[in-house]
Amino acid sequence: MEGTIDVLNVGDGDAIIVTLKKESENLVVVIDGGEASHYHSTVKPKLVPILEKNGKSAPDIVVATHYDSDHIGGLIPLIDDYIDNIKEVWVHHSSKLVNEALTFKNSSEELNHLKITDELLLDSSFMSFNKHVQEVAIIDKRNLLIESINQLDTFVRKIPPHKLRQAFAGYFYPGWPEMKVLGPTEEYYNSLFPDSHPLEKLLLEEIVDIKMEGIVNFERFVALSSYLDNPCQFLKTDLNAKLTPTNKASIIISIDNITDRYLFTGDAGICSFKNIPDWEKELKDIYWLKIPHHGSDNNISTEIINIMKPKFADNSGNKYEDTHVLACIGRNPRSENVRSTKINNDLYTKI
Repeated sequence: MEGTIDVLNVGDGDAIIVTLKKESENLVVVIDGGEASHYHSTVKPKLVPILEKNGKSAPDIVVATHYDSDHIGGLIPLIDDYIDNIKEVWVHHSSKLVNEALTFKNSSEELNHLKITDELLLDSSFMSFNKHVQEVAIIDKRNLLIESINQLDTFVRKIPPHKLRQAFAGYFYPGWPEMKVLGPTEEYYNSLFPDSHPLEKLLLEEIVDIKMEGIVNFERFVALSSYLDNPCQFLKTDLNAKLTPTNKASIIISIDNITDRYLFTGDAGICSFKNIPDWEKELKDIYWLKIPHHGSDNNISTEIINIMKPKFADNSGNKYEDTHVLACIGRNPRSENVRSTKINNDLYTKI
């Protein structure tokens, strides 16, 4: 088998085009599409010649690793252009969550309740730092999540039901076991979005993430200034990493070519990796890694890196890229190259 990977520069988002070929068969796979604005500027100009070269009228498989707008936004216009000839779309979706989001969207009463509840969760130091910033952050986070859920609803409605796949661990496209889903398992996914889990709680979990921004990041700046001596010491563990259920639910995909494994991670985190069945074996000695969540230090630990030991690693990130994550990955004994779209623009890899 042979193929190619194009990691496109869509800032702090993901848009990846994969081609695979074995004997007389070939596949074109799109994994995430960046924001909606990236489709016509970045994704489609790259996709069209790849489809032509591979004799395709559309991607065979489209994967939305999760419903954050910087992953699913650009897939909506792609579906508009190609859905008639796309064979499968891999995406997780919850009708209950979507219905709650539609109800919640324009409710000032719900927002006020959310603000009051969230004040009890945020650090007092942050609250005293700038109450206006805190309120704006709550509104921005709320609107972003609800907009992402609305995009998920729009996306799913455009896809014929027979083409939809809720791709959980172990699934692969018929005839292509070389490309399979490692995670999440259905059990782990349901634990992240249980039926008893209201949208308000999910919103609060997303909003609490702002504690990792602003004053908290400023306090870490001085310590991180010395990361070159030992970048790995600044990575988090599963005890102190902050990650939302939306990111934890990312679809994790492996592509195997003889002894080489290529790993696509979306915005998966430490818990996501550890909930892969037989995770240490599945993640051992990765050949190529798409660094999770744009290089955030909330998503990968020294323990995980020491198991993966990727030879090659690519990051799709910009202002949220944590340089010490890339530096730590580059310190593993098997590492040959670590790249980022922030510096290298589009990233091409031959399988």
